[in-house]
Amino acid sequence: MKRAGDLELVLGPRPEDVTLQRWLCGELRAAILSGRIPAGQRLPSTRDFARQQGISRGTVVSVYDQLIAEGYLAGATGSGTTVSSSLPIATAAASAARNVPPTLVRLSRQGRLLADSPFLSRDGAVLPRPFSPNQPDLGAFPHTTWHRLSNHHSRSVRPDDMGHGDPAGYLPLRQAIAEHLRYSQRIFCRPEQVMILASAQQALDLCSRLLLDAGDTVLVEDPGYPGAARLFALTGAQVRGMPVDKNGLCTDALPAAPDVRLAYVTAAHQSPLGGTLPLERRLALLAWADACNAMIIEDDYDGEYRFEGAPLPAMKSLDRNGRVIYMGTFSKLLFPSLRIAYVVVPDALADAFASAISLTFRHTPVFQQAVLATFIAEGHFARHLRQMRLLYGERAACFQQECKARLDGLLTVLPITTGLDATALLPEHADDRAMATALVQWGIEARPISFYRMNQPAPAGLVMGFSAFSEESIRRGVAAMVPVLASPRR
Repeated sequence: MKRAGDLELVLGPRPEDVTLQRWLCGELRAAILSGRIPAGQRLPSTRDFARQQGISRGTVVSVYDQLIAEGYLAGATGSGTTVSSSLPIATAAASAARNVPPTLVRLSRQGRLLADSPFLSRDGAVLPRPFSPNQPDLGAFPHTTWHRLSNHHSRSVRPDDMGHGDPAGYLPLRQAIAEHLRYSQRIFCRPEQVMILASAQQALDLCSRLLLDAGDTVLVEDPGYPGAARLFALTGAQVRGMPVDKNGLCTDALPAAPDVRLAYVTAAHQSPLGGTLPLERRLALLAWADACNAMIIEDDYDGEYRFEGAPLPAMKSLDRNGRVIYMGTFSKLLFPSLRIAYVVVPDALADAFASAISLTFRHTPVFQQAVLATFIAEGHFARHLRQMRLLYGERAACFQQECKARLDGLLTVLPITTGLDATALLPEHADDRAMATALVQWGIEARPISFYRMNQPAPAGLVMGFSAFSEESIRRGVAAMVPVLASPRR
């Protein structure tokens, strides 16, 4: 609730034939009845209100006294004047407002697609339940270090730092990301090729707007990440699902069609089946893009967390002809509310991307970028990744062991080598959506593989996160799944 001194009520114009006092009484009554001034709200003092409205204090005193007499206001010595908390007419008005039918608004074709988001809204204060996917362990984050860096940047902000930022991003952060990618992914890029965005979804949105026209064809993995397919469809492009297997995108099925402009792939950790695209398929995909004059979006959403074997170099590191746009996000590597992602674009697209960001978004907030740049430059980011690889690797092993011990024959966990989630297959012909719904009633969250499907066949199964949960939570969660998965009705 606003403080009385902060309340500045905008009043309607006064008709010429209405006295000042009658007009002001009517405006305040209407504001109270409509709920603009809620019950219990303290009004400004008569002196402050008179000054705000440019009228005499005596008029305001008379109006307040009139509304107190009518029961709209309550006045008490030392407490000021407040809106009455027991107005039956206000309660009736609020009830009537709730019963007014909503206005029917026609949505555009894009509006209908936007209104059908695959992402469920979640109260940010609610802690994730086992086994919610895509959840980093926020308790293991180095909060003290982050707070120290944030405080340092807060104290050092100058007036010059409070203006508009570079649409492409804070240069020290772009330099830090380019340096990190050189060592971690073998991607050699200039900071000018790195574009800072608020999310991976924004990156996909910009890519689709810049690269696709209505009628163009874009290839996506099927099953695959639905957030990409929905955004591509907004442009009017034809979204074509391509089959995947345990190794990722099946490149032998790539079409040689002139209208194919773009392919989207999760090469490091296929979403949702979890495979890693082999080198020969990466090279085949690049050769296909050269032959078709198409672009590739390589979404590396959690590939930095690889637990087994040496990671393959990013497909971007093999790109010699400027075909690959590499995407990364800090939401899963650090924490979701940070809202910082990035793309590495070919030189030929750098100016277009920066201009598009300026037009659609202006720029990402600079303060968080500055803190993150220092976090990376001082080595905290690389250290955190190493520690989380060990921690998540231990939890992945625990999850696999518990499922093998308790759910053998009911659930088959595919090998976990990378990322925050596990893919587990159900018996053939099982209904994974029904199973996920049943598990919720037992306090378990899992996402059905059918959630990721378009048209291609896919096995029945569940995507389950293990990274955010202690080994004890994993054991309890797997135990809670036993009676649900063993039920003969599913």
